[in-house]
Amino acid sequence: MSRLLLLAIVSALMAPSTTNAAPSGAFRDGFTTLDPARWTAGEHQLGRSALTAGNVLVRNGALELVLPAGSTDGGEIRSTQTYASGVATTRMRVASAPSSITGFFLYAAPDYASEIDIEVFNDPSGKVMFSTYAGGRQTHTETRTLGFDPTAAPHDYEIAWGSGRVSFSVDGVVLRTWTTGVTKLPMNLYANAWFPAWLDGLAPTGRQATVIDQIEYRRR
Repeated sequence: MSRLLLLAIVSALMAPSTTNAAPSGAFRDGFTTLDPARWTAGEHQLGRSALTAGNVLVRNGALELVLPAGSTDGGEIRSTQTYASGVATTRMRVASAPSSITGFFLYAAPDYASEIDIEVFNDPSGKVMFSTYAGGRQTHTETRTLGFDPTAAPHDYEIAWGSGRVSFSVDGVVLRTWTTGVTKLPMNLYANAWFPAWLDGLAPTGRQATVIDQIEYRRR
């Protein structure tokens, strides 16, 4: 066997295979459109809200999760891929619709099995809830005040998780970290605006919407 042929065989054996290489899954979506390869619009009942695709739209370079006038219905998107760890960030201005919330979260069925939540109250109070669920129960929850009106301007919200640990950040500041009771299972990434049964269910008198400028996911 010639020296050149031997070198070619060795190089081929040592070269990394790309046939079964897993994609990184990382993305930054500025919502020029709702990419069906990345997102699915929710169609189900949640709390007081019928979440429908008609309440999910893209316009003016942003995603809108609409809360229609005179209704407690809402909108939701869910990622087509699942993620077991990483950093998920959104820049959004929440709807002005007291007794509703905007969620940016990770979830996998069944309920209480695997979930990591940021839930912002859709009113000027600046209240936000951070929560985790694992193994069939809620493992952590904390309600805080952000110190600003989240309905007035967009802000950055982030979940960084992996290896049984999670940190929640707002505008680059870590507000809560938990190192126990955090699922390690893969989950879909969600954003929604809706009316929980545990709030008053006051339908807005005019059309409201949570406006999402961007959602980004990167691996840790």
